[in-house]
Amino acid sequence: MIYKQSAAALWLLSVLYKEISAFAPTFTRTPRTHLGMQTTRPDKEAKSEDKGVIPNITTGIIFEEMNDIEGIPDRDDSHVEPKIPFFANEVAVKKVVSIVNEKDRVIPTEKIFDFGATVDLLIGKAFDTVEDTALMLKRSMKESDSLRHLDDLNADALSEWNDQEQAHKPRVLVIGTGWASHAFIKSIDTEKFRVLVVSPSNYFIFTPMLASTSVGTTEIRSIIESTRDANPTVKYLEGKGLDINTEAKSMTIKLGEGNIIDDGPDNKDQEVIEIPYDVVIYSAGVGPISSSKRTPGLSTENVHFLKTIDDAVRLRSSVITLLEKASQPGLTDEERRKILTFVVVGGGPTGVEYCGELTDFLNDVTGRGEKKNRPVAKRTVAPFAHLAKYTSVKLIQGGEELLPMFDKDLRDSAEKGLLNKRVDVRTSTRVSRIEGKHRIVTLNNDEIEEAFDCGIIVWAAGTMPVRLTERIIDNLDKACEKKGSNVTPGSLSKYGRIPVDRWQRVLGAPSGSMIAIGDASGTIGEKTDELLPQTAQVAAQQGAYVARLLNRGYDLTGAPTCKDSEVTTSFSTNSLFLPAPINHEAAIDEGKKKDLRGMVNAKPFKFLNLGQLAYTGGGEALSQVQLGDKKLFNQAGSVGFLLWRSVYIVKQVSTKTRLLVLLDWAKTRMFGRDVTRM
Repeated sequence: MIYKQSAAALWLLSVLYKEISAFAPTFTRTPRTHLGMQTTRPDKEAKSEDKGVIPNITTGIIFEEMNDIEGIPDRDDSHVEPKIPFFANEVAVKKVVSIVNEKDRVIPTEKIFDFGATVDLLIGKAFDTVEDTALMLKRSMKESDSLRHLDDLNADALSEWNDQEQAHKPRVLVIGTGWASHAFIKSIDTEKFRVLVVSPSNYFIFTPMLASTSVGTTEIRSIIESTRDANPTVKYLEGKGLDINTEAKSMTIKLGEGNIIDDGPDNKDQEVIEIPYDVVIYSAGVGPISSSKRTPGLSTENVHFLKTIDDAVRLRSSVITLLEKASQPGLTDEERRKILTFVVVGGGPTGVEYCGELTDFLNDVTGRGEKKNRPVAKRTVAPFAHLAKYTSVKLIQGGEELLPMFDKDLRDSAEKGLLNKRVDVRTSTRVSRIEGKHRIVTLNNDEIEEAFDCGIIVWAAGTMPVRLTERIIDNLDKACEKKGSNVTPGSLSKYGRIPVDRWQRVLGAPSGSMIAIGDASGTIGEKTDELLPQTAQVAAQQGAYVARLLNRGYDLTGAPTCKDSEVTTSFSTNSLFLPAPINHEAAIDEGKKKDLRGMVNAKPFKFLNLGQLAYTGGGEALSQVQLGDKKLFNQAGSVGFLLWRSVYIVKQVSTKTRLLVLLDWAKTRMFGRDVTRM
């Protein structure tokens, strides 16, 4: 982990050095028209059309190329009418778009590449890596010492949490085990804090490879890491958060197994307890859109999702079940075609990657694929060769193009690649309703309905907040009303994100006592709102940032420091927007200030975008590599596939998972697919 981070930082610095000459002409630019707002360019007339914008009701983000605007959301949406999307990043902007709320805040829609800011960010991350390395070495020595005192360890997960002798160490409660919380617990210093992780899942999952596990290309246990292994010095409690009392600083927990996405059936045998905290790190993430309010018939009974391990297991079993069902006697050719018609809704990364993985699987088990792509030691006759002519895959996308977050050339390459693999791609097509497990009705731009009979429906279109997130937002809105604030977090509530400031502190919660990171959070400023894409890359960077914020001793309340080092307590906390977190010791001690590299006040979170990847099947993938807002290069096909696999191996969270994934790829290549159903 340490060497991986160091190598990545050095690579980024070398790339930046080589690209300096290319960056120079792009420091400034004049914007073009977007969202119907008139602008001018010296070389072209202003245009007012909305070029390529595919908004999303849940959340969205717009990236822009240096010479052209390509509006994109960070999630695809195949069933809702267009609404105004969000936009990301807070560099310099040339134009804004207004949203309706209490203070008529604005959201930046266009960015200018800031060379100096990018260099500063890279240097800061390099120093952060050195800091993390020292912390991990220190932690390793502590683990070795613990092995010599096993008899002194307490089995009660809350023993240290409630120990009054440990009162000098603040209690940090972490909710969730996804990308954000995993990065947080990897980087937090447990010598300074008591850390307790609460989640119904005791593992972290490498979600970009869920599509791969759903068809057996990789095994499930190859892409997960136990929360206890991620950082053995933190405590883990299996349970689900039911509610948070931000005023009392306590959380209601239902112990035992469960589902973080919804409440599920009431189990009277599960104990419910209250856990106090000093700081809570909320990173429960989001769930798939599974409400029939937006799309009639959309439910877990009628469709398959691809968000969790359970989803992947269920989907893998269902696909093999359909192959076995289609092999039964007495069926007509038409019935077999209906059974083996696979419908995927959503043309974003999840939908496209699943189509790619599914076509690979079907080609392997039916023998329809090209010989060069078949397993080395494959049987003479594929296990389901008799079904080759009956299988078909349909991909339904509400927008005009697939993968709208990628550049134009990569989007075109993705669609062309899927069409070559016999995937029936339907763009500009929304889902009107779902009529049971095996029938879906779509609506195109001409308002013409078309129904498909199928064996399975996979829903990969959009996300929604989990129940606990909705409760927290409601509580925050009520707290703001009591304060009588002129600005409320309600401007983001309807989009399912907990409003935070630029340091990830939750607005409306008692000063600095609650932090939200990952997919569930969205930044609100006093004049500018900033929503980053709901991706693993953003969540992981936010988790590590917050851990360092705490490790460095910043006061999250932002209370100013007096000359005698006493903290001022008379400053107003009625405003939703607190001052920047401050290190009181560094404010009066030059030595401590040097240790923090001069950052007496904490810098706000800055996201460094390194690009995006997507597998499209048949040994082909898309790779869009960038450094912040600067696009470096794009690759598609076999070269993109090599980059895709290389990055996914490097980004695995442990040496164990790295080796397991490599072995799974080799095993599938050598011996073919496992078609057993368990």
